[in-house]
Amino acid sequence: MALIACSECGRAVSDKAAVCIGCGAPITTSSPIDLDAKRSDAPPPTREQIRRRALLSLSMLALGVIWANILDGRPGSRFASFMAALLIIGGLCWLIVSLVHAVSSRR
Repeated sequence: MALIACSECGRAVSDKAAVCIGCGAPITTSSPIDLDAKRSDAPPPTREQIRRRALLSLSMLALGVIWANILDGRPGSRFASFMAALLIIGGLCWLIVSLVHAVSSRR
């Protein structure tokens, strides 16, 4: 079973289905939308680029943790606490993406 895109609404449906489950349009076997993932032609990041990204993401994470510790216990600093939380979340996400990208580029 392969997934194809509905020609009417673009929803991913089975190629074995007679009609789209989203809009009810009849399913054609050819679709202008390609749902298969393709490898990028971009060159993989160098070790220096990976190291720089990891360092920046860890710095962002550390800044958020330090800022949150400074603000701990201060009343009325909701915006500053929100910004500290964003720094922590952004730093963690960026670090995870950098590590996954580094590992996947080694193949």
